Amino acid sequence: MEKIKLGCLGVSGHLIKRIVVPLKHLEQVSFMAIASRSRKKAAAFAAGWGIPRAYGSYEDLLNDREIDAVYISLPNHLHAEWIRKAADAGKHILCEKPLAMHAAEAEEAAAYAEKKGVKLMEGFMYRFQPMWLRARELVNIREIGNVRAVHTHFSYHNPDPGNIRNKPEYGGGALMDIGCYAISVPRFILGKEPVRLVAHVERHPEFGTDMHTSAIMDFGDSRATFTVSTLMQPRQEVQIIGESGEITVHQPFNTWTDVPARLTVKNSLGIRELTFGPYDQYGLMFEAFAEAVLNDLPVPTPVSDAINNMKVIDAVRASEESGGWVRREG
Repeated sequence: MEKIKLGCLGVSGHLIKRIVVPLKHLEQVSFMAIASRSRKKAAAFAAGWGIPRAYGSYEDLLNDREIDAVYISLPNHLHAEWIRKAADAGKHILCEKPLAMHAAEAEEAAAYAEKKGVKLMEGFMYRFQPMWLRARELVNIREIGNVRAVHTHFSYHNPDPGNIRNKPEYGGGALMDIGCYAISVPRFILGKEPVRLVAHVERHPEFGTDMHTSAIMDFGDSRATFTVSTLMQPRQEVQIIGESGEITVHQPFNTWTDVPARLTVKNSLGIRELTFGPYDQYGLMFEAFAEAVLNDLPVPTPVSDAINNMKVIDAVRASEESGGWVRREG
């Protein structure tokens, strides 16, 4: 079977913990190269995981003519820059979320990639998890009636001042790191954009990042709320509440790869538990991306979705500044 030759920019903890294993076992992806600013670090990673090529700079990997596509696993503030550089090198791009630091930057990066004729997709892996596809299907067939509310909680506890997630200049903080999921979910489930929102943000006294962020998003006939935090007991849950039932998505984002994912559905007929897999959602995402590259198809998550998600993130920031309701631009 034909495979895309993939290179990765950045040796991140995320790459090691969640990405490298599925990449080694995919039918349509060959993990060909890894790049780091440290040649020693890249070489050690390549040797440990059987990656054929290691580079001591991102530019060197992009100059490898055999590489078809790149996965950008860099801090948020570097995403747009390396999208443009990868596009200059003619590489298709799967970039970690969020796509950029703000919506205008995301639009510029997307337009640049399109101009260069390369595919660009944001890496929201949860959208490829069959559990989530079934949840959206249940909503669409009105299993719980008209959806009136979507509630998302996502938190972890990270007090490390040296961690990039606690550095505002790197795009750190709860909103950019995990709030992007809480914004993406109701948009995915409801199939539309919020018209306005109001947010409350508490910033870390030393780091300056948002450590606790909550918002209410107005979708017209429904609403979505979320709380995300970098300094709270680790917890993940999404509740989708309709006029005649509800769906609870357990462990909605960091699903385990060795146990089934789980939904609880409640309506007038009773309560049932649905299980899925286990699946590796990252592997499913990379395979879907590879399918688009190999067959010259549109990427399964269009870049317009990444831009629209970023517009909501920008609106949360604007609400923090104004202290009131803000309309989503665009």
